[in-house]
Amino acid sequence: MKNNNKFLWLTMIFSVLTMQACKKYLEIQPPKNQLTTDKIFADSASANSAIAGIYVNMYQSLSLNLASGGLTLYPGLSGDEMAQSATDVNISQLFNNQINPNNTINASLWTSAYKFVYDVNACIEGINASPNLPVSVKTNLLAEAKQIRAFLYFNLVNLYGPVPLQRSTDYHVNQSMARFPVDSIYSQIITDVTFAQANLLKNNMAERANFYSATALLAKVQLYRKNYVAAESESSKIIGSGIYSLEPNLNNVFLNSSNETIWKIIPVFPGFATLEGYFFVPSSTTVAPKYPITGQLNNSFETGDQRKVKWTNYRIIKGVSYPYPYKYKVGRTTATITENYSIFRLAEQYLIRAEARTNQNNILGAVADLNVIRTRAGLPNTLASDKASLLLAIEKERQSELFCEWGNRWFDLQRTNRADVVLPAVKPNWNHNSILYPIPINEISRNPNLVQNPGY
Repeated sequence: MKNNNKFLWLTMIFSVLTMQACKKYLEIQPPKNQLTTDKIFADSASANSAIAGIYVNMYQSLSLNLASGGLTLYPGLSGDEMAQSATDVNISQLFNNQINPNNTINASLWTSAYKFVYDVNACIEGINASPNLPVSVKTNLLAEAKQIRAFLYFNLVNLYGPVPLQRSTDYHVNQSMARFPVDSIYSQIITDVTFAQANLLKNNMAERANFYSATALLAKVQLYRKNYVAAESESSKIIGSGIYSLEPNLNNVFLNSSNETIWKIIPVFPGFATLEGYFFVPSSTTVAPKYPITGQLNNSFETGDQRKVKWTNYRIIKGVSYPYPYKYKVGRTTATITENYSIFRLAEQYLIRAEARTNQNNILGAVADLNVIRTRAGLPNTLASDKASLLLAIEKERQSELFCEWGNRWFDLQRTNRADVVLPAVKPNWNHNSILYPIPINEISRNPNLVQNPGY
């Protein structure tokens, strides 16, 4: 009951915040008994609750939006990770790489992401406008908000390419905004996350943004931008911090007590654990998983890989085996939540550094990092010994370690230009334009300055 009350309180506070931000263009007066933005940001506790409300807002419904499992499932279907056991036209379009611009799932990814961006911008404006918040509190909360905004735009730019770069709640500006170039989006991401890194606390409170989660995001961004010296430097800050360590038991990696979790979202919807657990794990032993993993992924694990043993499971229904993701093992529950929804974890930082080192021809250093991950998985050391073979080995290791997590596989194939090599073998309808999702048709109808992606 205590957690439910907290959930309801944060939802109420944040709903008021968003409504008040909307007032700028709706031009309505709030009822006399209604909270206003200046009151929400009048003191440190309320302002902190507003930022906490962003996380609640990102995870408070049973829909798989950009921040609550959708970024795992939908790119997983478009790539080579996940399949469907039942027919749904929107899901089939994702799986067959034939996404119609009016696809409702794709629209939900876009609209949820921009709703969260709007929420963050409303917080930034409210914090900046507050005359009462101590400077240190202002700076810390602004840093947290900007890290969240950077994370949202990182995923948007990798799903859609150029996107509108909304940095305020000004409806008149946002409603007609054109798409910004990818370089401009990344420039804003780096600006935001660098500010966050410089102003967040160095602690291990993974449920809120901190110095290390900002650093993890920055390491990933620099890797994607091929800034390998910077990517190695940022990942090394986390690996060498002494705060995080790999969980020896793979079953513990996604628990609340995990020592390798850098940033996480706490499940807050009453009666449920993680939404990935709810959607991926069958409700009984007689039910097939709704979203099994593909045969390609299931067969890609090396012999003896404990990640296949601990992080996948299967149901046999009428003689047919359906493997499914099993990183999150609990769906519906009324008990204490034991699993966190991990955004960043230490293992990814080793793989980021391994790839960054490989691209700087530090083969020995890269091999050492790669073997840390392989050893934990119960595998022998890699046989890769030159740049070309090592890059392929790292790609393979990222697939095995980060499968069904936040679209990592889909984004990896995109950023390395490997999608056109890997996916045609398992995707008959594959074409190069499929690597970016279409801009939802409703958004283009509302904003004539939005230009559709090629091929749609």
